[in-house]
Amino acid sequence: MAIAAMGCAAASGSVLSADDSFSEKKLTIDGYLRGEFSWNAKNWQDTPNYNDRGKMSMARATVRVNADWKATDSLALIAKVRASEEYQTSFLKHLEKNGANNYHSGARGDLMDLYNDAEIRELYLDWKASDRVKFRFGKQQVVWGETDFFAANDMVHGFNYTWRSFLEPANEELRKPLIILKANVDVPEANGAVEFFVRPGWDRKKDIGTELEIYGGRWSSQPYAYVDFRNIDPYDFDNKQGDQSKVTGGIRWNGTADAFNYSLSYLKTFTQNPIMNASSNLKMFDAFGIPGAPPGGWITVPSGAKTLGRADTKGLAGDVIYPLIDVYGFTAAGYAPWADAVFSTEWAYIKDAPYQILALTPTMISQAVAPGFDGIKKKDVVAMMFRMDKNLSFVQSAFGAEKPMFFSVQLFDKWVQNYKSSDRLINSVGWGAKTKEHSLLLTGIFGLSYNSGRVIPELVVGADLTYKGGFAVPSVTFELAKNVKWKVEYDYFWSNNWRNGQKCQFPNAASCDNAGLFGYFHNRDQIYTSLTYLF
Repeated sequence: MAIAAMGCAAASGSVLSADDSFSEKKLTIDGYLRGEFSWNAKNWQDTPNYNDRGKMSMARATVRVNADWKATDSLALIAKVRASEEYQTSFLKHLEKNGANNYHSGARGDLMDLYNDAEIRELYLDWKASDRVKFRFGKQQVVWGETDFFAANDMVHGFNYTWRSFLEPANEELRKPLIILKANVDVPEANGAVEFFVRPGWDRKKDIGTELEIYGGRWSSQPYAYVDFRNIDPYDFDNKQGDQSKVTGGIRWNGTADAFNYSLSYLKTFTQNPIMNASSNLKMFDAFGIPGAPPGGWITVPSGAKTLGRADTKGLAGDVIYPLIDVYGFTAAGYAPWADAVFSTEWAYIKDAPYQILALTPTMISQAVAPGFDGIKKKDVVAMMFRMDKNLSFVQSAFGAEKPMFFSVQLFDKWVQNYKSSDRLINSVGWGAKTKEHSLLLTGIFGLSYNSGRVIPELVVGADLTYKGGFAVPSVTFELAKNVKWKVEYDYFWSNNWRNGQKCQFPNAASCDNAGLFGYFHNRDQIYTSLTYLF
């Protein structure tokens, strides 16, 4: 019903733009209608006695409508809405039957509640107060940074990876918009501008932090199909270290100098990665060496780590929280004639970034469930990105393309300050890879064009240089008509280390694997296609 209603809205919007009461200069409407389908290319390791290979994992219809109404020369109202509905495939029924998205609903929940959605993505007012000063107020996206991949400074918002894991190329679809007051002040005397914003804390709780698929559904990480972790560690958006109602914000200077652009910024925001805050319920394990804590107190656990905030957490094992952090950022980008390429870099100094730890002698719950329940340590982190974008002329004739190949390479690093291996940091709760001082990731994009841009082959690749593994996503986009695009892609992952759910059980669940990022995607390869009509 949501899709039909928004489709009618799109049609009526086209009529309104031609109505006498709204000139085309004052009201513009655009958007898309899209169908998306995906199939599992491999049999999942963590769904025993079920063959996932070839099963359709997604059949989704989406409509998005963007409306821009210019009320006066200095005032405009912008609205962006999106609705999606899905067909529940046999694969999704199987996941649901075995426990996916069953929090507080017994042995079987309604998985489609997770994937069917209709929301106002953005709704804000633009006001040009003067030639120098502009304001924007309402639900919006604030994008800082120089990369579309593993961002360093693009941390104003969390991301919703229940939409399509990290495979979605359009970050705009994944970001969680927030209610923000933003101002831009041009300073032409200094060849730049100041941008600052305040988030008053009026958002919904679920709009905070990056949302991973911890519900056991189609985007769940291996080996946690069927598992809805909220049954033992639900979200807590009121934790005093990450209270969603707290005011956050930031300030950034954008400037130009000679042949390059640069920015300097400060940001108070919520950490994007979810953190597991251990529960005072763990005092039941006192006999196994886990200290208890008084109600409302802090739990001190092995290696000097501690929980962040209340000890009387909601879940049996703890809560998922998003602690507040401070981020100091720098970006620069410019064209280098000597290389005929655009170079860019992005740096972020993240103060007190929280990490889970794995104690030398893991706690009982870590041994029974997974690593990461032993406490939290904070570390300052420097996140860096270096990128080069270049057109490769010599490839054009080799592949018979109509123009040079577009090539982009990016190197990412997370550098933990005051690093000590004895801290025993881990990258994420649930997997055993120990955090190294430097975490290096290399990605590349190769793009060609044929038939006057109507056929666009592309290859996106990435390699984890520290924890091993990687991904390759070859795709082809066809322009079937002026407003119709069809995309076909294959999402391939490989990993040297992955978590074996059959072997990682009590009493060895804490220390049985070294799975890093691409171990999370073990056997999660898929075939994906989409058909989009732009209006």
